[in-house]
Amino acid sequence: MNIRKVILVIAVLAAAGTAVPVSASVDLEWRPGSQIVHVGDTVRLGLYAVSDSGAPWAMAAMDVIVFHTPDYLRFLGISSQGAPYDWLTDGFFSSAPENLNKNLYDGQMMYTAWSQLGMPAHATPAGLLVTTFEFSAQAAVGRTYVTIPLTYGSSARTRVLDGTVPNLDVTGQLGSARLMIVPIGCLTSVAQAKAVPDETSVQLAGPVVTRSFGSYFYLEDADRTAGIRVNRASGPEPAEGTTPSVVGIIRSLDGERVIDEAVVTAGDPDAVPKPIGMNGRAPHTGLNPQGLLVTLWGAAVVPDPGATVFTLDDGSGQPLRVELHGVAAPGDGDYVVATGALGADSAGPAGPVLRVGHTYDIRTMPE
Repeated sequence: MNIRKVILVIAVLAAAGTAVPVSASVDLEWRPGSQIVHVGDTVRLGLYAVSDSGAPWAMAAMDVIVFHTPDYLRFLGISSQGAPYDWLTDGFFSSAPENLNKNLYDGQMMYTAWSQLGMPAHATPAGLLVTTFEFSAQAAVGRTYVTIPLTYGSSARTRVLDGTVPNLDVTGQLGSARLMIVPIGCLTSVAQAKAVPDETSVQLAGPVVTRSFGSYFYLEDADRTAGIRVNRASGPEPAEGTTPSVVGIIRSLDGERVIDEAVVTAGDPDAVPKPIGMNGRAPHTGLNPQGLLVTLWGAAVVPDPGATVFTLDDGSGQPLRVELHGVAAPGDGDYVVATGALGADSAGPAGPVLRVGHTYDIRTMPE
């Protein structure tokens, strides 16, 4: 080790364990290139240092404990491509505590980075790319995680050291990356599924259940690009806010693209995408929002108090039918905001229909 490295080791590591609390900190988080990957794909996870002070925060060094499941993700190495800061040295030191770097392929390691003398790295509010970890996806297991534990054993600790005050620990929140590994050939978005011809068999994993109505449910891409109805033939009814795997046939039924005769496998929890607000004309014209979770508003035209279908009219000249599943109808003439899955009407006149499955999906606005 040369003299510059010796000086740096003394400066940043001599007083380990004497951290002083500060009002601001540096968070460490993962940013995956893609959260859904196929077996055999290279998985790239950017490690970012994020200042929570609202301004750049100088860093002298960092130790980062990294855990993953090697049966699912095989570690390939790290890459500095795209990283804006040139560390004095970084990598996996053989002297890491608890022998964390004795075997880099056992799912436990410690990454260390030292900043340039006199030119510290700066975590920014938007995030500084520190380095990129690369893995090979090994097995289709659904969800797997890459985490940053705070401690391991009695001596290993994740920490970020301040670039101005010697030996000041400014470690903030530690993130984890959630990945889904799917089989080769499996589609990973509704948009892909909708692009194939009718009568094509598909396997789909990754999109989120937004609304479920027993024998069928709606899936939507997390970025709200596309949604689709799935007609369940076997398997459990998936919970809303989960990502099941489905195998079925793409068909056009009653004016709606669907995955028909689907075999469903339960998935992991995930966030339901926020509904897209639109006026009454949007479901009839322009880009087709069919299958998406949407919110519309207008005056309710209700044929009778026990009705399971009513019409929503916002004055656009394109009233929309609303189908109620276990939900009471609003009062006739009430001005309401309605949220549901947008499908095609198979019972009434041909056209779009909003399918509602929760009491909170219908909100009556005060006059």
